[in-house]
Amino acid sequence: MSPPPEVIRPGVWGRDAALPPLGLIPAGSFSVPEVLAAKAREGAPVHVVFPVGDAREAANLKNLLAILAPLAGTVIDRVWLAFGGRRVGGLPRLAAAYPGVELFVARQAWPPDQDDATAGKGATMRAVLHHLIRTAGVTHPGAVVQFIDADIRPAYFSPRWVLDPVGAVLWFQAVEAAKVVYHRPRGGRLNALLRAFLAQCPGEEIQSLQKLVYLLSGEIAASLRFWTALPFKSGYGIETLTLLSLAANRLQLAPGTPDLAHMVQVYLGQMDHRHAPVASTPSRRGLDQMAANICHCLREFFQGEGLMAGGAARPAPSLQIPLPPTRGAVPEWLTAPVGEATLAPLGTLPDIRAVFPGGARP
Repeated sequence: MSPPPEVIRPGVWGRDAALPPLGLIPAGSFSVPEVLAAKAREGAPVHVVFPVGDAREAANLKNLLAILAPLAGTVIDRVWLAFGGRRVGGLPRLAAAYPGVELFVARQAWPPDQDDATAGKGATMRAVLHHLIRTAGVTHPGAVVQFIDADIRPAYFSPRWVLDPVGAVLWFQAVEAAKVVYHRPRGGRLNALLRAFLAQCPGEEIQSLQKLVYLLSGEIAASLRFWTALPFKSGYGIETLTLLSLAANRLQLAPGTPDLAHMVQVYLGQMDHRHAPVASTPSRRGLDQMAANICHCLREFFQGEGLMAGGAARPAPSLQIPLPPTRGAVPEWLTAPVGEATLAPLGTLPDIRAVFPGGARP
């Protein structure tokens, strides 16, 4: 059985310490002056990105941006609203209202190997990273890019959501990524499903992922070196594939050490956000479709690692969802495709390699 994560306190461990995989950093571990000093020492910019799937999230985003405003221009160089939908709504006005905030519309700037067929959360994240490198000129391997979900309820949010994870990446020489973790007073249903599955999976590295307080958090700060080495899922499977890729050492972040030794978790207490319905409808995706795509990602990964038989070739899977009847006395049915595109690491694209050599840290 995997032991609980080891608690890491920066003042005790020191900047050059070899950290235990998935060590846990408590909230409040880094002050603004400490983060600014580390940022100046590394010469690395910090970019915060909110992936936005629906322009109706603008009202909630306005509150989150106001909370982060004291860090703008000091700890945070720029904030991006990375929009993956079709109608931007009030997002341009929201971006214009805050200095240092920019709107990125993914459908207007897909990387050369992406198009509308790969639209989704992960595809939008990958697209904004490509834009940062190719268009915004962010090429420092140690530049920190943090993704934060746009639907966090403001009562649970604070500048700590940036200070502590960004501070961990800038402060510790071994840390390439810091994943925000928390407890949810309500919800976390897919997280519970994934934890139950991982408990039964082969391999110590996969088992060790259970040390994470929260598996499917969408908030992670990481170096550009990390982001360009990571394969992406086009949709909600991005968090699952990130964890599995680290456990399988697919990123090769540093010679001679496992990838998980270069990621810490930062515990920030409680979090809640807008809840998805359990069951999908024709107009709204529910937890059933999200769970199906996570399971598909897991199956793909284990087949790729040779840990699960592939079986005979078969058509792409689909999810059959019963809907409340609208006519007659029997349910109607919704058929939803299962599976998301897997996108190669950005570091493999020729236009990225031309300006960002990347590679493992020496």
